[in-house]
Amino acid sequence: MTKPAKLSLEELEKKLADADARVEAAPNDPQAYAARAVVYKQMEQFREAIADYSTALELKSHDAHTLVERAILYRRLGELKPALADLTQAVLIDPDIAPAYQQRAMCHMEMGEPQKAIPDFSKCIALAPDKPGNYFNRAEAFAKLKQYEAAIADLDKVIAIAPKVAASYQLRGLAHYRLGQLDKALADNQAALGLEPNNPLYLHNQGVAYFDLGQYKAALADFEKAVSIAPKQSESFHYSGRTRARLGKLRDAIKDFDRALALKPDHVEALEARGAALLDLKDYKALNENDERLLKASPRNPWVFYRRGLINAANRMIDQALHEFTRAILSKPDFAWAYEERARVHAMRNDKAAALNDLTEAIRYGIDDPVVYALHGRLLKERGEYEKAISDYDKAIAGLEESFELRLERGEMHYKLGSYTKAIEDFGHCIRARPNDPVLNYNLGSAYLESGQLDEAAEAFSHAIAANRNDAPIYLSRGDAYLAKGDVKKAIEDFKKAIQTSRDPQLKQVAEQRLAQTATMKQ
Repeated sequence: MTKPAKLSLEELEKKLADADARVEAAPNDPQAYAARAVVYKQMEQFREAIADYSTALELKSHDAHTLVERAILYRRLGELKPALADLTQAVLIDPDIAPAYQQRAMCHMEMGEPQKAIPDFSKCIALAPDKPGNYFNRAEAFAKLKQYEAAIADLDKVIAIAPKVAASYQLRGLAHYRLGQLDKALADNQAALGLEPNNPLYLHNQGVAYFDLGQYKAALADFEKAVSIAPKQSESFHYSGRTRARLGKLRDAIKDFDRALALKPDHVEALEARGAALLDLKDYKALNENDERLLKASPRNPWVFYRRGLINAANRMIDQALHEFTRAILSKPDFAWAYEERARVHAMRNDKAAALNDLTEAIRYGIDDPVVYALHGRLLKERGEYEKAISDYDKAIAGLEESFELRLERGEMHYKLGSYTKAIEDFGHCIRARPNDPVLNYNLGSAYLESGQLDEAAEAFSHAIAANRNDAPIYLSRGDAYLAKGDVKKAIEDFKKAIQTSRDPQLKQVAEQRLAQTATMKQ
């Protein structure tokens, strides 16, 4: 349906004169005032239109249509409370007047009350289930409430009814993005751009999806096109800079951040990202100027304190680094990276308890780094909290290609906890890398012995002895394995070798006792 052509001023003035004449001829006719209000509305003389609708309502108070029309004008003027009052009265008069529910819902949206708008949008849908606009409006309300699944369900209906509206794909893409469904978000942005290929907002949002997917070249192409169409779109310059930084083009990134800041001087995120680039470039003078500016825009900005902490730590200014990381955490209590770095400073000060606490907080607030898990696990191991430590070791080993030492340490903890089968797995894995290591073979043999696998224990101890023939503890342990198998002769031989090779009086005494007991058994 085509819109009617806009009337010229001359035509409108003629219509107004006719409407004046009608009111003069019938001063008690509410329709005459309502008709003149329509002309005033076309002339954008909203106060005069409201006055005529008010007169019409004085003459006929229960006219729901006139109440809706007056409410629309109140809303145009930003006077939402009288608009709401008129719309509420209209639906009391006529419970099926759809425009009243629609307008009242929009008032609630403009007042920042999407939760109150949803029931009215739902009523609109009930009255007209085939109109896509009602579903779209309710989807916007759901999105503002972060009820993204509900928003997507409504937008699915919109697109099924009207598949050629780019805004529907754009909003659904945003909902998918908020849910972390980046592939679906990207598909919807692509659909929106298929309908409006030069929309700078859609280009920007598609670039953000590519950015989060790590497809930086595709993201950069979108941001560059967006700013070529809308050169005052500061957010696209900001994201273009972040993308160039990810591609290692730090100087070019800084130029983009500067463009974003020229358009929006207090763009906090651009200043934060610009500071990160300057830190990587070790341009400390420019970084200091950047961060002073950032503190003016965002006092107590945690990234400023964090970066200062990194610089102090790198210069071995331990107390200053600790102070700055603490300031960062006080400004942002969930700042995982600051906790991690402060833990490293505590470790430099040999304050292991504080380091453990900070690493615990870093993991709690989202650090998912195998190195951090390894550090955390080792601190727990030193405290004898083996079960908790093993959980960290599991995560560290899963994320690191080289994990020999961690597997060995985990095997030792499994052994101490009596989990001999798991200890055997870890020691066995290590032995595949160092098959002739006497300590590894001894550890493996000990785990086999404790688990009752005597043949395997004797074999592992034999490998250990082959690598080190003068290790008394290994002879003693192999003797125990042979004795448990009932091979008294070999046990006696090993106990004698343990006595001969031992430099530890206590171990030698144990071997002598074993030998005496075994000799008695043989007799």
